[in-house]
Amino acid sequence: MNTNHNPEKYEKINHRIGRLTLPAGLLMTFVPLIILAVKFGIGPDLKALVQGIFSISVLMAPVSLVEVLTFTAMLGSGAMYMAYLSGNITNLKIPSAAMAMEVCKTKAGSEEGEIISTIAIAGSVICSEIIIIAGVILLVPLKGVLQQPVIQPAFEQILPALFGAIGIYYILKDWKVAVTPIIIAIVLDLAGDFPTAITIPICVLTSVIAARIIYKKTNA
Repeated sequence: MNTNHNPEKYEKINHRIGRLTLPAGLLMTFVPLIILAVKFGIGPDLKALVQGIFSISVLMAPVSLVEVLTFTAMLGSGAMYMAYLSGNITNLKIPSAAMAMEVCKTKAGSEEGEIISTIAIAGSVICSEIIIIAGVILLVPLKGVLQQPVIQPAFEQILPALFGAIGIYYILKDWKVAVTPIIIAIVLDLAGDFPTAITIPICVLTSVIAARIIYKKTNA
């Protein structure tokens, strides 16, 4: 028996490291901008910058809130800190964690699931960084090949292919729950050009309601 097992201590360490690394990461994103402004005198118009930040924040704030409420229960604190520090949460981190927990046969929200999701996201961060570095190094040598007209249509299908592959995994996992938000998303798309800040919370809410109804009927 492991007498050193202490979930509370583990959580405290996670939050301590996360509260240090997230602000540090935020500050580091401004370093290139500061260098451009100080050394080369290049900088955005202040009024346009404030307007841009405000407009994006208004759209992304509801989405970010929904993501935190949805993903935290699934991933746990350590994985969430790493995911938000490195980005690509929906299209990379969540699938990595979900697949790792499925392979290891652990449940989301359990102590084992939190450990597995943390390891999975750490691995995805390392792999993505290696790929990004390789892409930057090879970008110039492969520039001529990537600009060939014959392969340009492939780049237009990257996002549909990516989110289609991610979506089909969750749809096949529990298609009864997936049907409702898919129908709502299609209806909203046909009804008008609704912003993401509205469609995502609505789809998440409807999926939760659908899951609750199915659960009550199954366990009645």
